[in-house]
Formats: sequence, C-alpha cells, structure tokens
Amino acid sequence: MSDKAMKNHPVMPASEAFRLLGMNHKMSVIDVRSEGEYEKAHFGNTLNIPILSDSHRHDVGLTYKLEGSEAAKALGHKLVSGDYKEQLIQQWCESIKSHPQELSLIFCWRGGLRSRLAQEWVYQNGFDVIRVDSGYKGLRHEALKALENPAPFVILSGMTGAGKTRLIRKLRHFVDLEGIAKHRGSAFGSHFGASQPQQATFENELAQSLYQVADNFVLEDESPNIGRCHLPDSIYNRMVTAPMVMIEAPVRLRAFEIYQEYIQTPFAYGMPMCDLEHGFLQNIERIRNKLGGLECDNIKSLLSKAFKADAMNEDGIAAHLDWIERLLTHYYDKLYLHSLSLKSRKSLFKGSWKDCLDFLMSLQYE
Repeated sequence: MSDKAMKNHPVMPASEAFRLLGMNHKMSVIDVRSEGEYEKAHFGNTLNIPILSDSHRHDVGLTYKLEGSEAAKALGHKLVSGDYKEQLIQQWCESIKSHPQELSLIFCWRGGLRSRLAQEWVYQNGFDVIRVDSGYKGLRHEALKALENPAPFVILSGMTGAGKTRLIRKLRHFVDLEGIAKHRGSAFGSHFGASQPQQATFENELAQSLYQVADNFVLEDESPNIGRCHLPDSIYNRMVTAPMVMIEAPVRLRAFEIYQEYIQTPFAYGMPMCDLEHGFLQNIERIRNKLGGLECDNIKSLLSKAFKADAMNEDGIAAHLDWIERLLTHYYDKLYLHSLSLKSRKSLFKGSWKDCLDFLMSLQYE
C-alpha cells in the first residue's frame, strides 16, 4: 500500500497521550519501534511489538543511504509482508482486544510511516487504535516538561535502615525513586534478579509518576545517583531544599530492618545463602578504602561468622545484626550525616516510624 492510499485515522496529541499514560494503566499502548530503540528508551505500561526488527531497520537504513528513500520504503514493505505481517497484525489486535473498554494507542519514533501503517492494518482487521502525533519523540518532550515542573513535595529522610521505603508505600501520594530505578541507592542496593533501566527510561517513568501525584507528595531522600540512574538536576536541586520529615530509629532496630530486607526476603524468594554471602563480601570489599582495611576485615569476618551459623542451622540473627550494625555505624551513618550537613532543609517533623507515618498521612489529607 502506498502512503497516499492510507486513510486518515484518529490522531492524539502527544500531550494528551502522555496524560493518559500517566493516569490509565489499563490501556493498550503499543510501541512499534524496534527492539533496540525500545531497550534504549521507553515508557512504562507500553508493549513493544516492532513493525521492523533491528535487523530490518539496519537493512532499510543501508538501502536508504545507497539507493534513496523510495528504494528503502519498497524494501520495508517487502520485509513486512506475508506471514510476518499477519503475525504482527494478530499481536497488535490481541493487545487491543485485551482492553475492550479502553482507548488503544500506537506510536513509533515520530508518529510517521511505521505507526501509520500499523494503524491502517489494524483498522483493516476491524479494530480501532489511535496514533500518537509525534510518536515517542513527542512523548519524551512531554516527559521532560513534567520533570522540570513537579508539584511541591516533602522529603522523607532518616538513616539507612530506618524504613523509609516501607513507609512511603503506605501513603496516598508518593514517588518511589528506588522502585523506578530498581535499586536501593547504596553499595548493596541492586534489586536481586532485576536490571536497572536505561537513563531515558528511568526519566520517562519518573515523569509518568510525577504526573500522577498531588501537592505534598513524598520522595525518599536520595543521593544524585541511584545505582547507575541519575536523578535529573531539576528534581535533585529541589530535593536539596525541600521540607523534610525525619525518621528517628535506634541502630539495632535499623540493623534488623536491613536484615529482613536484604537477607530474609531474598532467601525466602529462593536466593541461596552462599550467593547472598558472596555478594555482600564483594560489596564490602568495594568500600574497603572508605571503611579502612582493618574495619573492612572485621566486618567481613563477622559477616562470614553469621552466614556460617545459618549454614549450620543455628540462629544467626544476632550475628547478622552485629555485622550490619557495625557497617551502619562505621560507614552509612557517617555518609548520611555528611550529606545532611550539605543541605538546607526545613524540618517539618522528627519522630518514630509510626509517628512520621501519621504526620505524613495527616499532611496529605489536609
């Protein structure tokens, strides 16, 4: 089918599509860019069903350089034909059918030929789908605007292990930075079994989350980098001066919180104890210079003792709390206090985990 033969089907501005992406998780939103384009940068709650694969795009691009646009288009139509085309259409239609009560969106890089073709083929098979004007590029523009102008927010602070993430997830309005980054923001912060998103994908999903929240939403206190994901300067600069609520908790209680999150939970989900021990030893070794050689060896010795007790079916909880507490007092607490000293924040409230939860809930219901 030639470009001219394609009919004019519904088109939605990228600004409206971005709003729907942020608010409606029940829609079918199909991204027809190649796998490589999607992996490099995409939005949450979208499904990647490429009209051209990475290898197809390479061949079409090479043809465009050597023979021009018409030859490239002809090759593209040839590649996407026959059984391959029918399988694509079936996948697109199945996605649309799975959300019968909702609008369905489709887009490519700039809302051009790829998404127009896909929309036409879907229409020919009895289904409606709305093409996003300007495609991914337009959505990305809206995401960057959302990052520049977030609603007023409150920072939830507290030393490592105070239970900040667990608290914010009980609130009405919050943005889980560590959840979006798939990292807990420390030397031990990688999510077991999960890889971190690319920077643009992290920013896109952060923008989607920011779009959903009301004034006085809560962000957990973070450094500029959460693993390999970097907080946009527009967000981090506001975090430095945002009003703060601080959880106060004794070090032994914080050590137990970390034990539950980093040891009990991964083990319950099938992570072998030997793998956990090996990972922790590696992470501690990475901060040897900051800990000091002697202290690093002390903590590693206590850690191995605790895991040995686990392997012998002995109660190793107290032994685990010993090495975790030492790591907190000799490393993480010092980092936290130094970081806090560099920020000019108004303190709204300080108290226990439960008291901070009550305060923040009352703030969000005012």
